[in-house]
Amino acid sequence: MSRTLPRLMATAFLVTVMPMAALAQHTDSKGGSPTDAGFVTNASGAGLAEIEAAKLADTNAGSDKVKTFAHQIIADHTKAGEELKTLAAGDRGYATAEQPPPANQKDINALQMLHGAAFDKEFAKVMVADHQKAVAIFEVEAEKGSNKELQAFATKTLPVLKEHLKMARALDGGK
Repeated sequence: MSRTLPRLMATAFLVTVMPMAALAQHTDSKGGSPTDAGFVTNASGAGLAEIEAAKLADTNAGSDKVKTFAHQIIADHTKAGEELKTLAAGDRGYATAEQPPPANQKDINALQMLHGAAFDKEFAKVMVADHQKAVAIFEVEAEKGSNKELQAFATKTLPVLKEHLKMARALDGGK
């Protein structure tokens, strides 16, 4: 069982991310690749999803810890999203996401229905799962991206995402 869960999570991640990467097959004039284009689309979509979920905490969360964490998510992901948009703009031809990916939107819709402790518990689970995916997306770009600016952005942003993951796990009872 201990080996099955990571494999299941990795498979679920690939099933979720690969179709989005296939849609983002743009290249840039600075030597970027489909990996870079997929990163921009996936990273911007993940950021939007986390911001939208975190915004719900203001009205739906029962715990001040959850609200504080959500405010941190909104601030950090808004800043990173703006920087990513700037990097993707211009002659690069990268498309940033305009809304959260469909799988993330389902989580957001489910969170809208919850309040208090039930919201807090589900929000923590969603944040853990989302940040595991985000860390994986950013690690791939940091290691394999061909656009140096995007690679530097991914490398710089990874510690923040890992800290968010750590905080989300603490909210979720250390899972």
